Amino acid sequence: MSDNKNYIYKICVVGDGGVGKTSMVLRFCENTFKENYIMTIGSNFSTKTVELPEYPNVTVKLQLWDLAGQKHFSFVRPPFYRGSGGVVFVFDLTRRSSFANLAGWKSEVEKVIGAGKPYILVGNKLDITTDDTREVSSQDGESYKNELGAISYIEASAKQDIKIGNIFKDLTISILKSSGKI
Repeated sequence: MSDNKNYIYKICVVGDGGVGKTSMVLRFCENTFKENYIMTIGSNFSTKTVELPEYPNVTVKLQLWDLAGQKHFSFVRPPFYRGSGGVVFVFDLTRRSSFANLAGWKSEVEKVIGAGKPYILVGNKLDITTDDTREVSSQDGESYKNELGAISYIEASAKQDIKIGNIFKDLTISILKSSGKI
């Protein structure tokens, strides 16, 4: 008799258009990066099994919903939030407006799934930040993490594969813990 436990969780990846949501999901699921930007129309769906060496008897498959960030897609997004076990809020470290819009994203998500789900806050495009291009400081991100109620704030790069795996592993462990599975 096996003591292995298998779980499937739906994760929504949200944020303004062009912040790198699709690139993050592609990097995590397929270990690829595409230089050319292709706008998501509606949503993209991917799956990936998360490796949790500290929990060898637990297998978790994530269903990742990468949702279009442009305002004109706001009417199609709410149904995709239903059933989410957690949410990744993404902004572009070089675009302050994408950070400022996170409160609207939180409101949109919570109208459907309520508050209290595990969230993670991600400042993406770390690879192109310099003193001249960076518009959101680490301190701003850490401060907003608390306001958002996120489990953590991670600065990442989908292009250079910096901390992409950490995002989804940390969120998965938080979901498992909050649901009493580990």
